[in-house]
Amino acid sequence: MNARNDHIALYTFVVFLFSFSLFCYGFFPLSFSPSTKASFDELPQSIGNVSFNGTDYKPRISRAILMVIDALRMDFVLQEDNFQFLNQLLGDGKACLYRLQVHPPTVTMPRIKAMTSGAIPSFLDVILNLGSPEMKLDTFLYQMKQRQQKTVFYGDNTWTNMFPDAFHRRGENTDSLYVNDFYKGDRNITKLLNMELQMYDWKLMILHYLGLDHIGHVEGPFSDKVPGKLREMDKVIKTIHQTMDKWKQKYYTKPLLIITGDHGMRDSGGHGGSTLPETHVPLVIVSDQCAKSEDTFLQIDLAPTMSILMGVAIPYASIGSTIDPALKMLHRREMLYALYYNTQRLATKVETILRDKFKRTEVHKSFEEAIELHQVFLKDTTDTSAYKRALLLYSSVSKELTRLLISSYIRYDIVFIVIGTVMSLVCAAIAVTQLLQDANASALSLQPKLFPSINCMLLSFLLLKLLSFEKESSQEPTHSFHAALVSLSVVFFTLWVILSHLLKGMSAHAFGSSFLSTFVWCGVTFHCVSLASSSFVEEEHQTWYYLTSSIMVLLTLKQVGVMNSTIAMISKHTKTDASLIEVCKEERVIFCAASIAFLCLHVAVRRFNQTGDKWQHVPDVGDWLSKDEHKVWLSLTLFVGLCYLVYQICYMAGLLTTVLSMTACMLIYYYRAASGTVSIFGLSASNSSFCLTIFWINLAEIFFIGFLPMVYRALVSRATQRRTGELYNNCIIIVALLAALLHKPHNVLLVGTLMATSRFLTERIERTADDRYGSVMLKVISHYWLGKTFYFYQGNSNSLATIDLNAGYVGLTSFSIVRVGLFLTLHTFSGPILSFLLLLHNLFSENERDVSRQERKPLATYNAKEKMLMLINAITMVPVSFFLVVATVLRDHIFVWTVFSPKIIYEYFTVWLVLMQVILVLVLLPKTLSSAV
Repeated sequence: MNARNDHIALYTFVVFLFSFSLFCYGFFPLSFSPSTKASFDELPQSIGNVSFNGTDYKPRISRAILMVIDALRMDFVLQEDNFQFLNQLLGDGKACLYRLQVHPPTVTMPRIKAMTSGAIPSFLDVILNLGSPEMKLDTFLYQMKQRQQKTVFYGDNTWTNMFPDAFHRRGENTDSLYVNDFYKGDRNITKLLNMELQMYDWKLMILHYLGLDHIGHVEGPFSDKVPGKLREMDKVIKTIHQTMDKWKQKYYTKPLLIITGDHGMRDSGGHGGSTLPETHVPLVIVSDQCAKSEDTFLQIDLAPTMSILMGVAIPYASIGSTIDPALKMLHRREMLYALYYNTQRLATKVETILRDKFKRTEVHKSFEEAIELHQVFLKDTTDTSAYKRALLLYSSVSKELTRLLISSYIRYDIVFIVIGTVMSLVCAAIAVTQLLQDANASALSLQPKLFPSINCMLLSFLLLKLLSFEKESSQEPTHSFHAALVSLSVVFFTLWVILSHLLKGMSAHAFGSSFLSTFVWCGVTFHCVSLASSSFVEEEHQTWYYLTSSIMVLLTLKQVGVMNSTIAMISKHTKTDASLIEVCKEERVIFCAASIAFLCLHVAVRRFNQTGDKWQHVPDVGDWLSKDEHKVWLSLTLFVGLCYLVYQICYMAGLLTTVLSMTACMLIYYYRAASGTVSIFGLSASNSSFCLTIFWINLAEIFFIGFLPMVYRALVSRATQRRTGELYNNCIIIVALLAALLHKPHNVLLVGTLMATSRFLTERIERTADDRYGSVMLKVISHYWLGKTFYFYQGNSNSLATIDLNAGYVGLTSFSIVRVGLFLTLHTFSGPILSFLLLLHNLFSENERDVSRQERKPLATYNAKEKMLMLINAITMVPVSFFLVVATVLRDHIFVWTVFSPKIIYEYFTVWLVLMQVILVLVLLPKTLSSAV
């Protein structure tokens, strides 16, 4: 049986994507948090031989308000000019400030889950953040409802999606993800708050303000809008406190105000990562019955603390300790009871995991000592030393138990991890061996022998059966389970057959013997190996900057060498006109000067956005341009970037398309002026929606300029080579203009620079490549590097916090998951997407030139489609497969959730984008290209 190489490449890539999905399923399981609910009847009735009196656990406050200010950083609270009233309360001893540590991912939905349930959310909850599914875990909200305590809510609709039946009254922001809303949603919350403060039927009110988070996404934490937003929040706090004072004086109640943030905000804006400003948030208890503390507590400690204050059962899933200083209002007997209750729960959970080993630990001995001292105090409530010692032991033991539970909370599914990793490694091996085949072979003869094939099938089935033994033993095996094992066995068998036959036809010369070929493959290898280091993953942009700059310099030097050889050859002929030699030398000087200037341009745009982790806090050119006092310079930068983009579009567009592109660029500038980002030199721009409507019409016209002639030629059956690539070129222009619209104003220059760099690399590769295969290989790999480089140029990184949500809402007045997702994808991955489209454009252009030559002189043909697929497979699969092995080995590493896991999510999304690229190659690229080299 003969199998075409392009079919093998496609099959291998699909299997690789499937194996990557299996790995992610095993690596990102949902946290082990059962849906079991706690009961009030489960409260301890005695300790040792001493019984409790039944009144040790009851509500200590009459009503409470939990005020969540989205993206509230620790340093924001300490700004006395912006939080004047709150700092006055802290100074007068009427409020206490604590520091909470937030576990990644630092996005809203997992943080709400942690605050209400006391459980550690799964890392994949970062993806579920957009959907916010209904909460199944036990929470203090559920426990309050069981005790007939009414809760009202106003704010982010993430809460109402997670808790659809928990609130007596509610008012949610229907467009919580619409980040351009700085004020309207918050004002609605405050308006409803003032109405609720006049009512007395609720026990807990939850407020979730979003304006600060939206400002951070769009303009960052140092925006001039932040102080005003903080003062607005301070006024809300003042209003609540004044109302609570009236309640105290009139009804002698004990109300409580709790202020916190769900997560922080990184210095460059946004959140989702693990930097200190993102993972440390304030917790303010507005009460004169709290104690100050410099300790750092966990965000999951809020759930048991709230439960104790409200007098309800602690959620079953909670693994948090209590925030002891916030419970100062409890009497000594009540305090020890609350701590014993929570510590006993945690000890039971740990004992379930460690079994008999737990009783031999120091933690268990300390817990038993605390229980003994607790009994001593109950017998003699005047024994202060026993109380203090028991309090200290309960606190330290609960924190240690929480640490042990956190370390065992996320459970990997090692079966899926191993299957996915092994299968991806086999796919990567096939991708490499395909590259090492004879260049003239277009098909692979597969002739598996009967008995080895049967043995391979049985062996793979038995190995899979052995791996899945634990799963099968926990439940009865089903027919679908065995069918899945058989299917996986067939997949492994086909991969083994393909790999075994490919190994027989390997050739060492397939990678090329030139210095440039050696360099690019060494670069691919170096990047692959560098992924074993967390520091290299955090600073991956440095690798791409080095590789792209190096290939540009090497290609330039090789071109200069070709020029020198040409001049030397011409100079040997005595009859050569001296003026011709001078012209050649002048061209060499111009070429060198232009190359140096272009490299300097790359150095300049590289400074626009700091990325990575080490230097993220350092101000960059983009930060400087974003300041209001530098709006003129930002306007000039945007103008230059748009002009440069139009200049690059001229190389691939006709007159009418160029005019429409110029108009579209003018509309982009007008839109930014209407939003107040740039100036229009004294003129006013107000109607942004109208200009965007015209912009979309322009893009449609550019598309139909290429589409309608193709339809006409199809109708009249006139298949000509002329203008066959016009539609594709116009699609590239549309993508480039969309990227310019979505990018921040100072990043628009990157779009034109990317297009110019693609042409820069292509021209030099075509002039210096030894053969057609070397030319295609250098183009594919250099454009892959180019896309990665510009991905980091625009400020992206391997941290989820660098995703610019503001780009998803350009031109939108409400949230739409399809449009927002499309815009975010195009903006975040504009570098790789545009670079690949330009690669295909360059191959089309070169082929059209060769076809026109072939009409005069027959040329050889070259199977470019299968070679491109092989190259794409190799440079995609090999690094990802190696990284999966690294992540598997280092799954218990301290940085697994802050460095490796976000990288896996990015790579998984990238592989899906590469699948789209593979489909484009199969659909658009001819099977054979003419070879003029």
